[in-house]
Amino acid sequence: MSSGPQMSALTRVGFIVPAVEGEGDLLVDCVGNLLTELSLLAHLSALIVVCWQSADGVAPVLPDDPRIRLLTLDRIGASAARNRGLDAALGLVDAVMFTDVSVRPDAAFLAAAVSALRDAPMVSAPVCFASEPVTGGSDQLHPVRAGFVVFRGFIWSSLFRADALTGLRFDETIGPGTTSPHQSGEDARLLHRIVTRLGLTRIPYLPGRPVRRLPRPDLAAKEWRYALGQGYLVGQYLRYPTSDDRPYFLFRAVLFLGRSVLLLLRGRDGRALGCRRIGAFLSGLGGRDSTAPVLRPGPVGGGR
Repeated sequence: MSSGPQMSALTRVGFIVPAVEGEGDLLVDCVGNLLTELSLLAHLSALIVVCWQSADGVAPVLPDDPRIRLLTLDRIGASAARNRGLDAALGLVDAVMFTDVSVRPDAAFLAAAVSALRDAPMVSAPVCFASEPVTGGSDQLHPVRAGFVVFRGFIWSSLFRADALTGLRFDETIGPGTTSPHQSGEDARLLHRIVTRLGLTRIPYLPGRPVRRLPRPDLAAKEWRYALGQGYLVGQYLRYPTSDDRPYFLFRAVLFLGRSVLLLLRGRDGRALGCRRIGAFLSGLGGRDSTAPVLRPGPVGGGR
C-alpha cells in the first residue's frame, strides 16, 4: 500500500469484458450483472467495454445503454482483445477492472475496492466459485504481500487505478486464443509488471468481499492446457521475484513440485500431467523456452 498522501477520489470505473463465439449467453448475463450492481452505486459512473471476437462479426444483442461500448474484433486472442478494450477505456475512466464473462463482481466489492483505491494503485480480493450471489461480508482491508497476488494471477478479482496501467499491456503472444503452447500466465505477467514497476511490497486485500465466478465444467481440461504456462511461471518467479518475495515464491515452488510428484503416482494421465508440470518448471527456472516471453518488469505491448 502507498504510504504517501491520499490520492484523488474515483468516480469513473471501466470494465473490460472479452468474449468469443460460444460465450454469448455468458456475456449477456455478465453485462446484465454489471448494470444491476452499478444501479446500487449512484456515486459511480461506468464504461463497459465489450471486446467481442468472432469470425462473422455478429455480436450478441446487448442492452441499449450508453455505458456499453462494443468492439467487434477478429479472433485475435484474449490478451489482444483486452488490450484493445484498455486502449478504448483509458482517458475516460479513473479505475479499471478486467472482467471475465464468468465473473460476477457485486456492488459491495466494487464500493469497497473503489474506496481502497484512494490510498493505493490497486486492490485485490479472493475468488469464490459459486452459482448464487454471496451474502454478508466485511469491508475490512488486510494488506497482503505483493507476491501472493501475483502468484494467484486472478486479475479479474482486482481493481486498478487507471494511471497504474499507463504504458502496460497484456502480452499478446501467449494465452487463450493464440497458437502458443503457453495458454496461461498472461494475467500473472501483467500483475508482475505492475507490482515491479511501482515497487509494491504490500497490496490492500478484501478477504470479506470475494469476487464470484461461476463454476466451470471444463476445469480438468484446463489443468492440462494451463500446466505449461503455470509451471514455467513458477520457475520464472524464482529468477525474477517481486520485492522481498523470493522466500514466498520458493515455498510455492516446493508445493508445486510436491503436487507434481504426487501426480506421477496417479496413472498414465497423472504421470503425463506431472511430467508436463515439472518440465515446465525446470524450463522456467532455466529460462530455456524460446516460445515463452521472459518474465520482466516494464512496459509491454503486443510483442514479446
